[in-house]
Amino acid sequence: MARHQTGPVLTLQPAPQPGWWQTNRHKVLAVLALIIGFLLGQNSTDAPAATNTPPAHTAPADSATPSTP
Repeated sequence: MARHQTGPVLTLQPAPQPGWWQTNRHKVLAVLALIIGFLLGQNSTDAPAATNTPPAHTAPADSATPSTP
């Protein structure tokens, strides 16, 4: 005669808690990416130097000749 089981056949056990790296790796990688991007931006020489020259005008502000309709 087969033996009768008193408990459940399959029991769900709690999942193990993830480690610190698995929990926070996206934060660490985001901070590293920001730092690397900042450093690359500081060392870039491709950007033109800022100048304080006013923009060139295509027509004088006060025209001496009146416009004809």
